[in-house]
Amino acid sequence: MDTTQSGKPRQALKTRQIAAGVVLSLGAFLFGGFMALPALIAVAPRLRRYWPFALALFVGVLGVRGLTLLGLNPVLAWARARAIEELGNALGGEVSLEGFSGDATSGSLHFEGVRVTLPEVGGEASLESVDIETGLFMLFRKGYVVTGRNLSLRVDASGGKLESYLSRIEAPNQTAASLLIEGGRIEVYGSPTSAVLTLKQLQADSGPAGWALSAGFSRAQLTLIGRTHDLSIVGGITVGDAGQGLVVQADLRAIDEEVGFGILRGELQPGGASSMTCVLDRVELHPLWARYRKVDNYEGLLRGQVRISGNLNRLAFGFDCEVQEFDYYHFTAMALDPAHSFKLPQARLTGTLVLLEGETWEFRQVAVEAADATLATGDALSARGGGKFTLEGTFPELSGTLDATVESGRLSEQISWSPLHSKGLNAVEPNIVLLAEQFPQLELDWKVEVKQLAVDCEPLTGTLSGSLSGTFHKQKDVRLGTLRAGGELAMTDGRVRCLGIDGQLSARLVFNPNAPTNHASLRGTLTAELGGTPINCEVTGDLQRPGFVFTGANLGPEALGRKIYRYSPVELTPAELLARREQCTRIFGPDAAMAENPLLAKSGGKVFFTVK
Repeated sequence: MDTTQSGKPRQALKTRQIAAGVVLSLGAFLFGGFMALPALIAVAPRLRRYWPFALALFVGVLGVRGLTLLGLNPVLAWARARAIEELGNALGGEVSLEGFSGDATSGSLHFEGVRVTLPEVGGEASLESVDIETGLFMLFRKGYVVTGRNLSLRVDASGGKLESYLSRIEAPNQTAASLLIEGGRIEVYGSPTSAVLTLKQLQADSGPAGWALSAGFSRAQLTLIGRTHDLSIVGGITVGDAGQGLVVQADLRAIDEEVGFGILRGELQPGGASSMTCVLDRVELHPLWARYRKVDNYEGLLRGQVRISGNLNRLAFGFDCEVQEFDYYHFTAMALDPAHSFKLPQARLTGTLVLLEGETWEFRQVAVEAADATLATGDALSARGGGKFTLEGTFPELSGTLDATVESGRLSEQISWSPLHSKGLNAVEPNIVLLAEQFPQLELDWKVEVKQLAVDCEPLTGTLSGSLSGTFHKQKDVRLGTLRAGGELAMTDGRVRCLGIDGQLSARLVFNPNAPTNHASLRGTLTAELGGTPINCEVTGDLQRPGFVFTGANLGPEALGRKIYRYSPVELTPAELLARREQCTRIFGPDAAMAENPLLAKSGGKVFFTVK
């Protein structure tokens, strides 16, 4: 029998079986040890002739699994490269890894130390670990699930970079995916505002319809103009794009242990009419303001709502709030005496603040309105009433209006024309002017209606009333402001008790808007009687240098002055004579007191007297 011819076909068959087994074993790169199952055909007695195929397949599967354990699985290498490519394309940056492992059979990919540069927003993102579940045998049919741990993200939000970057993000190849990250830190920086957010959990979903990302936070550190606010957070925000543009949604509660707490809810879609609403349940002004300034002090309670609209490049904060028990104290403007602080039992704060490019604040009809408030608190001048103060402009270049009503007040600076006395009525101004000088730059139009201002300026008493209007101008880099006033204040019930004079005064104080306020004009008449001598005196001049013109007394200056000094319907006691000398010294100067003639005060240059 010739076995030569039959041996060659058998050998060829074995070779083909071995080749088929080796080729099929390569499927173990994807399907794992399951590829060895076809080798079981050699167990069947009738199929034992395929033992070369079964052996080659089994040995091949063992070899492939060994290569996989050594990290030489081409399927996993392709999956790794694909994941890096899609992540880089989605985030627009270069991706680097510290470690990688995976199982193609279960469809699990594990990455260690993932880091992505984000050049568009001047930052980077990193994850301690990332796991991607692609589905059994990495078929990617129903999308994939990504889980991660300890995210670190840093981005620059200034100049609209962050908003522009988020608006261009798309789902990778429109493949459905879900993301879950536990823990981490997000830093959004930009001058002068920045935020560091402690991430509790981050969830995201993407697909052909768009993408959405929800972040839950446990803490937030917000830095505004160099001051940091540490907040406990319950809730979070959602950012997404369903094809209609970038949408930001918020539902969170923030608590500052020192300042207070509030709620932020709503939706923000740039270019649309949407907005977020921040409900301020309770904000303590004292600890809040103390973080920003040391030369003044705010106290009080703020409650209300803030409506947030616009985009990250132009955020508008429209507010309508109630301020209770407000107290403002400025150390220098209020003579280092807290008793001179400004108080508003209740006020309303309205208007809009716009944050431009994360750097500049724009004021739009920012107004404080109160029915009852202190308008001046100095020792020489105090006033109380209501009014409205409004600001406009881009900080520090601000303009505004003040419309106020003085319901009651008191002017109590003693009158003196003595050369030894350096202060007088011409130096008195409400300390609200000193407060206005705290603004870097301010152009203010103001109106004040004075209903009742009691005057207790020895030797003059009475009541002033009238209307004033004017301007206040404070230039940049200039410490003092310029106050101008127009209008007049009238006194119809004035009374003068000076030495021997006890008379009635009717006068007007007329302000010229083109001259300093201490040059306000005086116009009035003083009537009295010294025994049988009538005193008819015209009051003229201005606050800087008032004048008195006496007529009808039929006495010369020397005689009239001495009679004013000495006259009394009853004989003066020694104590009364001493008191009269002291009064003359204080008001008219020591020379006038020594000569017992108050009209000699004109030699000091602060007042003039004329006798006709």
